[in-house]
Amino acid sequence: MMNIHSLETAKSRHISVQGNMQFQTDKDEFFAELKPGSHSVVELTFFDARILPADVLTCIKSFIAVNKTIKLKINVFHRYLGSYLFLLGIPCHIMQQHSLEGRESKKIRAIALGGSAGSLDKIMQIMAKLPARDISVFIVQHVLENEPNYLGEILQRNTEFTVITVADKTHIKPGCVYIAPPGHHMKIDHGRIRLTEGEKVNFARPSIQITFETLAHEYKSGLIAVLLCGYGEDGSSAFSLLKQYDATTIIEDPYDCEAQDLPLSAWKTGNVDYKFPLPELVSFLARIIEPEELKIDENELKHFLADLNEHYGYDYRHYSVQSAIRRITRVMTDHHIYSFRRFGELVLQDQDLFENLFLECSINVTEFFRNPLTFLAIREKVLTYLDSFPHIKIWSAGCSTGQEAISLTILLDELGILHKTQIYASDINPFVVEEAQNGVYSLEMIEISRANYILSGGTRAFDSYFNIRDGYARIKDHLKDKILFFQHSLLNKGAFNEFHLILCRNVLIYFDQNLQSSVLDLFFRSLDMNGFLVLGESESITSYPIGFQVFDKPNKIFKKII
Repeated sequence: MMNIHSLETAKSRHISVQGNMQFQTDKDEFFAELKPGSHSVVELTFFDARILPADVLTCIKSFIAVNKTIKLKINVFHRYLGSYLFLLGIPCHIMQQHSLEGRESKKIRAIALGGSAGSLDKIMQIMAKLPARDISVFIVQHVLENEPNYLGEILQRNTEFTVITVADKTHIKPGCVYIAPPGHHMKIDHGRIRLTEGEKVNFARPSIQITFETLAHEYKSGLIAVLLCGYGEDGSSAFSLLKQYDATTIIEDPYDCEAQDLPLSAWKTGNVDYKFPLPELVSFLARIIEPEELKIDENELKHFLADLNEHYGYDYRHYSVQSAIRRITRVMTDHHIYSFRRFGELVLQDQDLFENLFLECSINVTEFFRNPLTFLAIREKVLTYLDSFPHIKIWSAGCSTGQEAISLTILLDELGILHKTQIYASDINPFVVEEAQNGVYSLEMIEISRANYILSGGTRAFDSYFNIRDGYARIKDHLKDKILFFQHSLLNKGAFNEFHLILCRNVLIYFDQNLQSSVLDLFFRSLDMNGFLVLGESESITSYPIGFQVFDKPNKIFKKII
């Protein structure tokens, strides 16, 4: 389900998109929202999307091209979407990655959580996910003065931090939580807490405003201040002082709240660094805790990969060990998780974290007519032979973002046999499959591929195969319509067609010998009699299945002979 919300200030318009635009009604709603007005800035935030449909990309590109006086700012929460937009020449801000920039020079020493109506459960969720490290946490929640506050008692059962009963002149220690008591303002002063019964501030005692301001003086850039849901304006005026001291300021996304007043009033100050729905807010805070030493033991790795297979159905047990360690390490570093045991626990609990690992293990390096001499050999030696068949079926296995399959359609078109050909293009990664289905590419990709096209024996203008506008290129329909893109794992042992040509280039290098043999056997069983198999130039194969002979050794083309 998708939700689109918009928020307007005097000079800017903010559009938040939660969910994926799967249906035409979703896209129509987005098109209606993204329109020029009197604002000088339009800000788009995509919270969940990993990929955008082609017509949505066209809408964004057209908006940028037509509305030169309006600054379009795009925020995304998923690295894959950020990389995709970047490749298409659409500037964007990757929230989770950027939020960790400068981490070494801006060491976090304290986190402050402020909220009112509806914030109790949200504070509990944040603290339950926050691993205890050498930071202090301060919580200010609006409560009735004549009622006890049971938050501390409940928290102690749900957090790794030590919850301290606050009294006047309490000494502040790392690894502890301090909760403002009812009827008292909580001030922080030179490493101690001071409790006062002064006048109410913003109709509240305790006041978020007072605690945030004194924390700004105490911790400066080492502070993260978070304002959650609630009514009124308490705490919002502190945001200018917080920014003056270079503290990090965060609000819960108002559309994540029933009581929106607190985060909305802070947002309007213009001093908010980040606006998160609660799950992303929890993730952000958990990732900036001081790391432990990163180490991956090979035996632990084997158990971890077995757990992944059992839990998610993706089998990486035959992945090259060093390649697996390298890619897992990269994901752990990106998320600032430095205990492999803890990482293993989190991956099995968190679908998004597994998804990031999955994307890291899905290698997507491709371009049009990559290794052009191989395409020249396919043009002159393979396709001319297959021309005698009444119908041709081709499988591009590990197709990535589709350039290999599109390159094949161009060869077939120039040879006059595209009309009787069907290309099946598969990849284990569902997001690259969606990207391939879009058929949208950057002009830079077109430019760097022209030379490859000529070397592959191309006879026309390479650009003529694309519709080019607003700084991007879309593959023409008569080519795209001949390709069926779908998600498929090469670990699936069942042959599903009889192909005349299979290409699987530079995929097997990431597998161990047993898995290489299994995949090659799958290709053998999926090929028609006298069919061809093309492997990548980097492929280091120790053995080939019985029934193949070398057809073109330099270009690693093999022919089935049994």
